[in-house]
Amino acid sequence: QIDKRLQDFYLRSRMAAMAGQCWSLFVQYPNRESVVRELRVPQTLPELRVALEVLEDQHLQVLDEQQGQFFQVEHVSQLFDGANLRVTMPRRRIFVGLEGTNPSRPVVWYPGSTTEQIEIAVVKACGLPLGTPIEIMDGDSAVVISPTIPNDSCLTAVPLVQMERANGGSRPYANTGVESPRRRGSPGSATPVAGFGPRSASAQVPARSPNGTTPGHRQIGGRADGASTRARSNTPAGNSPTPRMGARTQGGSAALPVRPPSRGSSPVRNSSMSTVGGASTPSPPDLSAQPTGRVSAPDEHCIHILAGHNGNVLSLCTVGDVLFTGSQDHSIMIWDLNNLQYIGTLPGHRGFVKCMAATLSRKILCSGSQDKTIKIWSLETFSSTKTLFGHTSEVNTLTILEGSDTLVSGGEDRSIRVWDLNSLVLMASIEQAHLSGIFAVKQLEPGMFVSASRDRTMKVWPTSTWQARRTLAPPHYDGVSDIAVSQKRGCFYSASRDRSIRRWDSKSLESDLQLAHAQGDWLTALALSPSENVLYSAGKDSIIKVWDADLHCIDMLQGHRGPISSLMAIDNHLFSASHDRTVRVWKVDQFDR
Repeated sequence: QIDKRLQDFYLRSRMAAMAGQCWSLFVQYPNRESVVRELRVPQTLPELRVALEVLEDQHLQVLDEQQGQFFQVEHVSQLFDGANLRVTMPRRRIFVGLEGTNPSRPVVWYPGSTTEQIEIAVVKACGLPLGTPIEIMDGDSAVVISPTIPNDSCLTAVPLVQMERANGGSRPYANTGVESPRRRGSPGSATPVAGFGPRSASAQVPARSPNGTTPGHRQIGGRADGASTRARSNTPAGNSPTPRMGARTQGGSAALPVRPPSRGSSPVRNSSMSTVGGASTPSPPDLSAQPTGRVSAPDEHCIHILAGHNGNVLSLCTVGDVLFTGSQDHSIMIWDLNNLQYIGTLPGHRGFVKCMAATLSRKILCSGSQDKTIKIWSLETFSSTKTLFGHTSEVNTLTILEGSDTLVSGGEDRSIRVWDLNSLVLMASIEQAHLSGIFAVKQLEPGMFVSASRDRTMKVWPTSTWQARRTLAPPHYDGVSDIAVSQKRGCFYSASRDRSIRRWDSKSLESDLQLAHAQGDWLTALALSPSENVLYSAGKDSIIKVWDADLHCIDMLQGHRGPISSLMAIDNHLFSASHDRTVRVWKVDQFDR
């Protein structure tokens, strides 16, 4: 029967190929929605895997509609026009819990994960401080932690501190090297610091307006020495009336709406699943075994906290002496970089403000939102001058191409759109630029930019044709969340949800270095220092890591209480936006020497 079925299939395949017949296959890729792939009837399984871009370490499964289950595709005879397929990564999963509780917290890891990474994930899943030594128990038996623990095992984690005390020990287990966080002040209080003086309650554009020239050396926060004493900026209190956007005060400067002070406390991250892993790629050198750098004490290098948003802070942008912060609360807040004080708020979007880009020469700010629009703001009047429509889903990323007065936007609708900043009209629309939402677009060099997507790929686009010149390989194992371009070194870095960072040569477009386990969770943001000698990365683990150009870890910055969504390096300071509703300012000049 099997031989007859194969003969029938080959006969149908040959006839279909002769007739030029194509199949429509519904394919579910990892961490992506289902897509329809049109392809000629495949003759062999390798041909099918190449056509569907299935990697060697991934599994291809087909849905048996009668049984309602997915089965491994072992031969093309299992497929038919309209078949439902899915691509999976082999993974392992266990359930853990503390002694006396139900082991219900899942821990998942992928090929390439180490024993140490699995242990760290178990510690996090159980809510224990990082660095706590634990023993894994299966009933009364101790279990050796290894990547080959059977799937869906239910295990108990017992802190060794607790075990030693139970055995009559008079002191806790040996020092784990984990430093206790400093006691925080109340969210609403502000510590007086030299250079952080009070600002007038009437929000006005600072004397150093954004339409002026950028100073050669900006003294952020009014402190030249960058002392590590922290202060917290809140939006001004009081019930003063909100000035109309674009209105002028007696002093002649543009008046900005004053936002009421933030309400409620910052949310604390509480992840329900700890995930480890992401298989390493054999081609570029893998630095995952490199030792971690110094771990700074919590808030050691944090000199200021900007607070005021009522939702997650999602995006950062700077122009001149002004910082803009975009948030889940649909607003853009404006801050004076000279003294880190609140200036005003730009309302107008009807969804999360997910990305921003600005140009000082044209004196405009562009903001992209979940509401599918891009707003153009004048930096002279601080008012919206134009709203660009075209994306059919939320706008995830914006970049202005230097020297061409061109704005490039990428969205969740998988499209890249190109806008002329002179006429503010659509120049080009690249539909289906990727197979999933586009997370980042960055200029590589004049006349060329690179895009990154949830579909795990990056593509290089010349501005002369607006057609993809190349898809970079090997791809990441999960969505590519951000890109940082180093013009001086002729390279760029990519960050991925697979927790890896890769370095790429800008000329050959080949990856020459990768770090497989850069963060403890999804990477979400990258930034380069002004000298481009230091790379900063951040992710859902709420930690900022400092790297040299060859991806050796220098330090880890701790302080945020939620996932970090955006990073920006300005002079000797690093700004980080987080889901804890704050932006932290870090003194980082000591790393760039």
